[in-house]
Amino acid sequence: MSVAVLSSSGVLRAVDEARRSLGLSKAELARRSRVSPESVRRMLVDGSSSPQLGTVLAMLRPLGMGLALVLREGGEPSPEDVLMGWLAHYGAPLYGCDVLEKELAREPEGVLVDGLVMSRESGTVARALPCAFWFCRDRLDLSLLRSVAVARRLGKVLGFFLELTSVLSGGWSRFEEISALLRTLYSPTPLLSRPEQFFRPTTRRERALAELCTPEVARRWGFRMNMDLDCFASMFRKAAS
Repeated sequence: MSVAVLSSSGVLRAVDEARRSLGLSKAELARRSRVSPESVRRMLVDGSSSPQLGTVLAMLRPLGMGLALVLREGGEPSPEDVLMGWLAHYGAPLYGCDVLEKELAREPEGVLVDGLVMSRESGTVARALPCAFWFCRDRLDLSLLRSVAVARRLGKVLGFFLELTSVLSGGWSRFEEISALLRTLYSPTPLLSRPEQFFRPTTRRERALAELCTPEVARRWGFRMNMDLDCFASMFRKAAS
């Protein structure tokens, strides 16, 4: 028996990977686990990071999996939980470890760039990132943010989130300016002619749904995602209210 230490979002990814390996559709997993198809889709596609324990256990049983309580050495949180804690500290509606007690503070530019990486794996983080960008808007060094993202080959992802945040907020010129500068780093026609799946990995059905759901702002950056603009807007409205 093997035991892996995972965060809640990591558990959901493990569930989805096990489902794929067994050749089960989300609908079949919902039927076998007696969980509503809507709940299964919300957790596995939208990336809900705070599911109820009973729901997760029900989904694990037909996959031959389970959860174990493991005492970590020193009680240290995972790097993923620490990052989500910092994102929450900077305004993202996420759950992570308490970072306010840490002696070594992290600047928002580095936290947000790390968040760009995590957003490719977690729909929940992707939905929450515009909130963090918006709440940090007056303290961000946008030139530094851009240079760090470009150095880590995340300029395209940053450009998408800056433009998305501008759209969700009703238009904010500073984000639009940096987004426009990032767009000049890519040749527009090839960039948009070969769309890239934002979330990985994806099934054929998820790619087909992405063609229908992708917001126009994501299409402009050459991305396809099974998450429409309303998914981002609903979280942004709640966090900004």
